[in-house]
Amino acid sequence: MPSKAPPRTAQAALFTATVFAGAALLFWIQPLFTKMALPLLGGAPLVWNTAMVFFQAMLLAGYAYAHLLTRWLGVRIQLATHALLLGTAALLALPVGIVEGWQPDPAAPATGFLALLLVSLGAPFFALAATAPLLQRWFSLGGHPHANDPYFLYAASNAGSVAVLLAFPFVLEPLLATGTQSVAWSLGFAALALGVVSCGASLWRHSGSPGAGRDMSVQSRATLEREAATVSWRQRAGWIAYSAVPSALLLGVTAHISTDIASAPLLWVVPLALYLLTFVNAFARRPLIPLAASARGMSLVLVVLAAVFLWSEPVGVYLPLHLGAFFFVALACHGELARRRPPAAALTEFYLYLSLGGLTGGALVALVAPAVFDSVLEYPIALVLAAALLPWARPTDGPDEGGLRLADVALAGAGAAAVLFADPVLDRAGLPMPVWAWGCLMAVLATVALSRRARPPAFALCIAAMLVAALGPVVSDASVWTGRSFFGVYRVTETDDPRTRSLIHGTTDHGGQWMPADGVVKPTAYHTASSPAVEVLDRLRDRGGQRPQPLAVAIVGLGTGALAYYRREGEAWRYYEIDPLIKWLALESGHFDIMARHDPDATVVLGDARLTLALEPADHFDLLVLEAFTSDAIPVHLLTREAFAVYLSKLRPDGVLLAHISNRLLDLEPVVAGAVSEAGYGARTRYLSKIDKDADPTAVTSHWVAIARDEATLDGLGLEANWEALDLTDQRPWRDDFSNLAGVIRWRGAGSDD
Repeated sequence: MPSKAPPRTAQAALFTATVFAGAALLFWIQPLFTKMALPLLGGAPLVWNTAMVFFQAMLLAGYAYAHLLTRWLGVRIQLATHALLLGTAALLALPVGIVEGWQPDPAAPATGFLALLLVSLGAPFFALAATAPLLQRWFSLGGHPHANDPYFLYAASNAGSVAVLLAFPFVLEPLLATGTQSVAWSLGFAALALGVVSCGASLWRHSGSPGAGRDMSVQSRATLEREAATVSWRQRAGWIAYSAVPSALLLGVTAHISTDIASAPLLWVVPLALYLLTFVNAFARRPLIPLAASARGMSLVLVVLAAVFLWSEPVGVYLPLHLGAFFFVALACHGELARRRPPAAALTEFYLYLSLGGLTGGALVALVAPAVFDSVLEYPIALVLAAALLPWARPTDGPDEGGLRLADVALAGAGAAAVLFADPVLDRAGLPMPVWAWGCLMAVLATVALSRRARPPAFALCIAAMLVAALGPVVSDASVWTGRSFFGVYRVTETDDPRTRSLIHGTTDHGGQWMPADGVVKPTAYHTASSPAVEVLDRLRDRGGQRPQPLAVAIVGLGTGALAYYRREGEAWRYYEIDPLIKWLALESGHFDIMARHDPDATVVLGDARLTLALEPADHFDLLVLEAFTSDAIPVHLLTREAFAVYLSKLRPDGVLLAHISNRLLDLEPVVAGAVSEAGYGARTRYLSKIDKDADPTAVTSHWVAIARDEATLDGLGLEANWEALDLTDQRPWRDDFSNLAGVIRWRGAGSDD
């Protein structure tokens, strides 16, 4: 006699809890493993985007496996096959971690990282990815009153994902080391496998017998084939489009906000959590925000964002604006996806195309765009595509109501041209365009855009015009070269009066060289003669009577090679740079001349500075200058207590570490203070604010911290006049397994380092 089926509430609770746990494990491992790999890959924003493409690809593979399994095999074989997969994955890959001895290939870091992810994480991630759609499909076969609409389990799945993503930067990361988290995650994986088996047993008991289970599978397969025949390719294309655009925007907005702040878990998981929350809302039985409201919000935030796209301060406005626009776009697109969902019999096919769209959007941003564009155009392009998918309004006044008209093209083009060309025309006439006038022109464009919301193609054209107007001055500036690598987007610009050539990384000007009429090329920005870096270098040389040998200097972050201007004959300088493109720019491109003139045989060590410095002998350098930036952000793993321990171990007992911490959006002095305080190092800080522009016309303000093993070393350099003691009160040091990015963001705007 068949066993009695469990109570319906218990059955639903079991499936819901298992789906929730599986999703939590799936999204816990994503920031955890990427953080493990971050120190090997230089902390670039593209590290997370590359990882996301892998995760989306494995999600697609898992969904395809679930679709084929439920389509062609009986329930009993499905249960046995998936249980075997979970067990095999646990044996092969747990606990998860970086493969011992793995090193990235500087020539192809993205490819190497994808291979690492596949070897280290592929099997368990694939098994987890398949679990959610399988459980939903099994639930639909179990005879529960809600079996015909199991999509509420998808909302539970995304709720589990959101919960763990929010817990990661605020609970898991501060309290548990990465190794401990890896073990805990592996134990959770084992518990999930037991939960999946329990769900299978529940379904088995309800089916009555093995024969009934097989008969049920045959019946459901026939039903699935009938209903699949009613799904058109146009519907499938809609599923792909409405999942691809939010996925592309997810990576676009993450890269955009992390370029100037930091590539760190906090700025990875917040956009991803918002992305998943929109799925929770869309597939809930009663969405908290209905589709019409989310579409109205989407249209408004797209217009506002397009108008002020390049503003980056204050962070308290900048971050909510970009994240809010992304949230409403994902909310509306996923709401439209939920509206178009098929009956339960075609559930796995729906998820298959949804994941295909997610992978398509992610791959276009993370893999295709860097190879095609030499500037970050994928994010604004994704915003325009989102506008074209605006689901709120439907054409009601005839077949042409939803289309694009000649008047739309003319209005959008005229508005963009007015904003784009008015400024340079007035500038040449000696009448710079007032901010209010620029704002008025953008307001006109915004009004036109909002009036076209009922026709998405016309609305998208207006958003495109606004973005062109906003980005035009940047794209058409005095760039003499543009390039892009895994580590960022670079431009070389040239200006007159004074004639300078500068390197722009992302949105930040890192200076370069001044080219006066006398032909003597000099450093600019924070490497001029008034720089605190030059002061420390001179003080170290002045004590040469105590130790007359030439200085040994290490520079972390090559840039344009401007510091080489101050190298003296006989001194041994080594430069540590992760990006081969930067090495080419400084030494071989011809755009910058300082290294070619002052250190033509320079030793440039390629790779992450922590890894390459670790290979250097101890007590070797007199001075180590740390100024590795990704746009305006210093990679987090270069600011941990473990990193400072590496730096100080490579200095001679009386050597000095000089950290350049200038930053518009982050206050990094407390971070350095935390590492210094715990280790007992001596430290002084100097913010260069008063500059004699007559003597130093290209200098800019900068912020530096000088660190030594003891206070006596700094006292011996005589830094008391311009340097202040570092505030060491109650600063918790960042570690390789802990960082508190939210605590150092300048939420109200740029501080003294802008």
